Amino acid sequence: MQDEIVDVARDKNFEMVGVDLWNGSASQLKEFQFVTQVKFPLLQRGTNSEIPWGLGVENIIVVDPEGIVQGILSVVDRDKVIDLIDLINEPVAISEVQPKSIYWGTTGEVGVQRTITVTIENLGLTDLVVSEIRSTTDQVLADKTELTVAPRGKEQFVVTLNPTREGTLTGSVEITTNERNWTLPITSLLIERGLSPAIVLSNESVDYGLIEMGRTLSRQIEIQNAGLGPLTVTGVETDLEGATISERSFTLGAGKSKTITVTVQPPGEGAFVGTVWIASDDPDKGSVEVNVVGSGQVIPADARTDFDGSGTVDFADFLGFAGAFGTGAVVYDVDSSGMVDFADFLVFIENFGRSVVN
Repeated sequence: MQDEIVDVARDKNFEMVGVDLWNGSASQLKEFQFVTQVKFPLLQRGTNSEIPWGLGVENIIVVDPEGIVQGILSVVDRDKVIDLIDLINEPVAISEVQPKSIYWGTTGEVGVQRTITVTIENLGLTDLVVSEIRSTTDQVLADKTELTVAPRGKEQFVVTLNPTREGTLTGSVEITTNERNWTLPITSLLIERGLSPAIVLSNESVDYGLIEMGRTLSRQIEIQNAGLGPLTVTGVETDLEGATISERSFTLGAGKSKTITVTVQPPGEGAFVGTVWIASDDPDKGSVEVNVVGSGQVIPADARTDFDGSGTVDFADFLGFAGAFGTGAVVYDVDSSGMVDFADFLVFIENFGRSVVN
């Protein structure tokens, strides 16, 4: 059988050499060669950490030109030996994928994720380049889109089932490589609705009333989950210019609630209106609205607190007031009590930042 392999591989840069794993003497080696009629060369002291003990006469060890053991096969595996020799002489990547299909059972639930790990093995002798990993359905995602597997190496990626809607889920995971392409079919799943959330707002409109120009005012909106499943708020947005929102995304358990704060500044003098939109995974109300109204008002400063006559009650006025505090300075005695005291300070601080209207 060895001779047949030698004949077939004669033109494949192949040489058959016997290996003495038992480290016998030269005379013992010659006796073995005579008895077995082995015609190819025999090497003494062929022990190597890559060659296990217990091999028999009918084992073939394939070693590449760099001296690396690429395979240990039985002499009856004639085709495998020849294929391995071809691979050494003309190195290529050879891909293997496990599993060959994606199975998460036959039923699933909206919002309940599952994962499965896919292993890509390179049985070849050059790099296996995976240029694309993609799913044909938006409810199944892979954590990697490309990778490279070294010769004789393995790499893994995770495929996640993320059901977002009811119905039958089918599709596949497609793998593109420089050796061949793989299609891993996804076993059909019936996706059912689980315990549903239900978003409820404490109020559908908020009135900010009169807000002094240049100042801000905050109001709160309470969001409740009246359903039996968790509610995920994915976004809170508004068309009110300059408004700030305390929290824009969060999850509420069944029966729980959360209060968010919306702070607004009047865009101008007079009435203003706007909307706050709240998006969630409520299957019946994916987006709810809160109407916002208010009015910006210009409140002139009390001219008595513009101590330096600049037209604005500002930090310069504060420095003068602080220096006169506790004295009888008439300019800073706003309430004419005869003393610059805390009562004067309250009037001053209320007007701070305002402008005097002539």
